[in-house]
Amino acid sequence: PARLEQFKCTAARARAHGMPGRLGECARAMNLKLRKQTEGTRLIREYSAKNVPWEDIPAPDQILFRAYCRDDVGVERHIGTRLRTFSEDEWYEYHLTEHINDKGVPLDLNFARQAARLADRIRLGADGKIAELTGGQVRTARERKTRDAWLLPQLTEAQLAVLSDKKKSKPPKFSFDQKNRDELLADPDLPDLAREYLELVDEAGGASLRKYTGMLSRAIDSRLHGALIFNGAGQTGRFSSTGLQVHNLKRSDLENIEELVARVVTGDDIDTKLLGQLVRSAIYREEGLSWFDWSSIEGRVAPWLAKSNAGEAKLDLYRQGVDPYIYNASKTFGVPMDRVSKEQRQAGKLQELALQFLGGVGALKMMGVNYGMKIADDEAARLRDAWRSANPWALAFGHKLDEAALWAMKHRQEWAVAGRVRYIFDGRDWLWCELPSGRLLAYHKPNVEQVATPWGDQRMAVTCVWGAAKPKVNEPWPRRAMHGGLWLENITQATAADILREAIVRVDDRGMDIVLHVHDEIIIEGRNVEALGEAMLTLPTWATGLPVEGAGDSGERYGK
Repeated sequence: PARLEQFKCTAARARAHGMPGRLGECARAMNLKLRKQTEGTRLIREYSAKNVPWEDIPAPDQILFRAYCRDDVGVERHIGTRLRTFSEDEWYEYHLTEHINDKGVPLDLNFARQAARLADRIRLGADGKIAELTGGQVRTARERKTRDAWLLPQLTEAQLAVLSDKKKSKPPKFSFDQKNRDELLADPDLPDLAREYLELVDEAGGASLRKYTGMLSRAIDSRLHGALIFNGAGQTGRFSSTGLQVHNLKRSDLENIEELVARVVTGDDIDTKLLGQLVRSAIYREEGLSWFDWSSIEGRVAPWLAKSNAGEAKLDLYRQGVDPYIYNASKTFGVPMDRVSKEQRQAGKLQELALQFLGGVGALKMMGVNYGMKIADDEAARLRDAWRSANPWALAFGHKLDEAALWAMKHRQEWAVAGRVRYIFDGRDWLWCELPSGRLLAYHKPNVEQVATPWGDQRMAVTCVWGAAKPKVNEPWPRRAMHGGLWLENITQATAADILREAIVRVDDRGMDIVLHVHDEIIIEGRNVEALGEAMLTLPTWATGLPVEGAGDSGERYGK
C-alpha cells in the first residue's frame, strides 16, 4: 500500500503561496489558460455521490467524465509548475499534520449527542417564539430576507450603521454577527420588539451549538478526524480548520463543568450560553489530556522581528515580567504602574491588541465593541497616539517593511532587508519574503502603483493578487494594496506559525501523542503537561533572543 509520505499535496503548496486551495479557484486566481471543467460538480453529484455504476452513466456524460478527470490532472500539474516546491522540513510538517488528523481528536460522544439534542430543543423553542413575535413574518432565527424586511425598518440610521458591513455596498449589506448584536442590545434606544428578537436569536444559539452536530457527523470510533488544514490560513502559513472549526471553540471559565456535563447527559435543560461554553469539554479522554500554550506569542514576536533598540525595550518588559497592558495604561494615563486601575488596564489591553499591526481609530473602536466598550473618536485617537509613543518600534518597523518591499520591486532579484526578514522580487510572478526560519511568504503578480488611503491621501504601494478573496463568476481576481501594518501582521503571524510547527515536530519526536493544536496551543494524550511545556518552551536556534512563557494544564476534558 502507498505510504502517506509518498503524497505531495499541490493544494497545500498553493495555500503556502497565498493562493486558494481549491483547484478551480486557484487556476482563476493565477489567471491560467487551463481551467477546471465546470461540469465536474454535476457529474460527481449525480453519479459518484449516488454510487451509479459506470455502465449506467449515459454515454455523453461518460465522455465528459473522462475529460473532467484528464483536465483536472492537467490543471493541477500546470499549477504545480508555477509554485515553489516545499523543503524537506515543510513536507515533514505537512505529513505529520496528516498523521495527527488520522489519529483524530477523542470525543465524549454521549455528551455531544445529548448536547446536540438539547441545542435542537432550544433552537426550536426560540424559533417558535420568533414566529409568534413577528406574526409569522420571520419563522426561524436563521432566516435573512424575512428578518431584514421585518427588522430593518424599525431601526434608526445609527443602529443600521452598527450592522453595516462598512464597505459601502450597493445595495447595502448588513451583518447580524454576535459582535453587532451585542452592540445593538447595549443601545438603550433599541425598540422593544427588535430587542426581544435579538435576544431570541441569542437564545437559539449559533455556531457554537452547531459544533455538537459537527462532532457527531464527522466522528468515527469516538474520534474526530481531519480537522486541521496545513497552510490553511493563506499568506502566512498558519493552520486552519475544517468541519468542526477547532480554532474558534469558545473559551470557558466555568468551574462546575462536570456537574453541567452530567446535567446535559441526563436530559436537564441549561442556558444556551452555558451549553456553548461546554463545547471544549466534549474533547475528552478518560485517561487524560494535557495542553499548553504560549503567552502573548504575537506580542513578543512582532518587536523581536523589528531587531531594533526600541523593539528590545518592549521585549525587556516580558523578560522582566512586566504586564504590557499595565505598561501601556501607565504611559497613556500618566499614573504609576502599581496604581493602574482595572478599567485602565483594559484600555491598555485594547491598545495592544488593536494597534500592534498599526491599526488606528477604527481598529480601536472595533476592538472596544468586542470587549463591551464604546470609544469615541477623539478618545480612540488619544489612545492610538499614546500607544505609538510608548511603542515607537511598531510604526518605524512598519515603514521599514513597506520601504523594503518597494525597494525589492524596483531592484529585481536583489534582497532588501528590514529587521529580521528580507524581500526579493523574481522579476515576473512572485515577491518573496524570507522569514527568520528560512520559510518564504509569497505575493503573486506584484506591482507598484498609486493607491488611495482610507483618509483620502495618495501613496505608492505594492499591490498583489488577494488569494483569500472570492470574486463573483467571470470577474477578475481581486488585488489588494499592501502597507506597513499588513506586512507586519503577515510576518508576525507567519513567524508564530513557524514556532508552532517546530514545536509540533519536537513534541512528536519526544514521544508525546498530539491529538490537536489550536492557535498557539498543543493538546496531547495523557497527563504530561510538564514535558509538553518543556518541549514548547525550547525554541529553535533561529529564534534566539525571543523571550517566551507559557502555561498549561491537564484533565479528562480539554479546558482553558
